[in-house]
Amino acid sequence: MLRVALRPRFLGLLALMIAATLVCGLLATWQWDRAHRAITADPAEKPPVALGEVLAVDEPVTNEDAGRPVTAVGVFEPSEQVLVPGRRIEDRDAVIIVTALHVTSADGTAARLPVARGWMPAEELTGADGALDASRVPAPPPGEVEVAGRLEASEQAQSGIAADGTAAEISTALLVNAWGSPMYSGYVAQTETSDGLEPMPAAESDFSRGLNLQNLGYAAQWIVFGLFFLYLWWRSVRTRFLDEEADRADVLAARLGAAEVHTGGSTPAATAPAAAVPDDVTPGTTDTNDASAPRGAEEDGPR
Repeated sequence: MLRVALRPRFLGLLALMIAATLVCGLLATWQWDRAHRAITADPAEKPPVALGEVLAVDEPVTNEDAGRPVTAVGVFEPSEQVLVPGRRIEDRDAVIIVTALHVTSADGTAARLPVARGWMPAEELTGADGALDASRVPAPPPGEVEVAGRLEASEQAQSGIAADGTAAEISTALLVNAWGSPMYSGYVAQTETSDGLEPMPAAESDFSRGLNLQNLGYAAQWIVFGLFFLYLWWRSVRTRFLDEEADRADVLAARLGAAEVHTGGSTPAATAPAAAVPDDVTPGTTDTNDASAPRGAEEDGPR
């Protein structure tokens, strides 16, 4: 099979397959590095930066920036606020307070930034009728303020915002419908509060923790693709080798068959064995005892 593999056609095919395998290897390495950085790097340990340095209004929150400390300057809008109940924080039923911060970027663009200002125990917000009482929530600080917290990705929306101003998720897809646009794609979980709210804990999502199995899966897929290219080359060589061996065997069988036919045509056909001739009979004479001799000949003796 080596003789077939060393032919120019298959050497060229091998070079092409090796190039494709190297490309797959580079892509697998890239995905592995992304997954490794996501797993090992802790965004919370990075120094805080201004929001505009890591996120623009029309950009999504990347895995590398999720959980990173950021600062933002703007003005809270008390009328744009939702309560997010059903959370468990520090072994207590908690309600997260999310308020819109109107931020003006360096280029003059104004946008809404959802800010999870903090949380309150659910029992402190529950009225006599068992419903949440939004009037018990401390008002946000007035005027221009600077908030510090962690940048988080928007949660996936499962339901809408209720009539009482509550939502099950901190989802910018829901908030933009209620508050208007433009709006940042993520939100800031405030870690320093001064208005009577408890600071936000670390997010519980895999996205924020940096565990990204998707990148690991992509890396494995690229490795499989690269090995498959080499397998295709080996399979092509092996198929050609087996085909040629089969053709060679057919040619050899045909030659052997032709040789047998030729040998059989020059050999006399087998016939019945000839009758044995007695040793005492001379060629050309007639046996006097032969019953086939003429009867008149037996009577021609001397009288």
